[in-house]
Amino acid sequence: MALGLARSGSAVGPTLAYWLGNPILNPATMVFMGFVLGWRWVGLRLFVGLLLVFVVAHLANRFVRSDELPANAVQAAAAVGTRDDGSIALRWLRGLWELSIGLIPEYLAIVLLLGAARAWLFPAVTPQASGLLWTIGLTMAGTLFVIPTAGEIPIVQTLMAFGLGVGPAAALLTTLPPVSLPSLVMVGKSVPVRVLVFVAASVFTLGLLSAAIAVGLGF
Repeated sequence: MALGLARSGSAVGPTLAYWLGNPILNPATMVFMGFVLGWRWVGLRLFVGLLLVFVVAHLANRFVRSDELPANAVQAAAAVGTRDDGSIALRWLRGLWELSIGLIPEYLAIVLLLGAARAWLFPAVTPQASGLLWTIGLTMAGTLFVIPTAGEIPIVQTLMAFGLGVGPAAALLTTLPPVSLPSLVMVGKSVPVRVLVFVAASVFTLGLLSAAIAVGLGF
């Protein structure tokens, strides 16, 4: 969807807002999290999600100049409403096919590489798994790793049961959903790289901030 928006000529800000907000502010995920982890975790997630959607996406949009947009996005924007490629269903299927043949092999390759590196991205958790180094390490892992929707909730719940501290847990809870290395690479086809670097750095920073809030409020 995010790639479709970008290639249809949508501005970078709204595209990023949809891309970031869809996983981190998903209402069903929020309700599930409230019952499993507690509603204060939902409040923390909501705070970080709103910052990503309304602040980070807005700032990222201001970094982009028209000459930095991929040529295909600019051409698509100019062509909207001027071409007739058949029925809506046919155009949808054609667009889905074009995205699939380009993205699915790339996605699978990156996911397999991340899976092979999971032992380093998610080291063994012990009752001493807390503190700054654990928080930084798991914030980085959460920013890079890919998970299914709401998958971060059982991950965090299980790791906390093995002794993970609330700081690293909060970092994982807020960095796992919005971005991952595969999604950054795929969205990079239509969004300038420096914008994606800013987004990834913002997610990482907000992960550290959420950890500090969780520790400070005694989650």
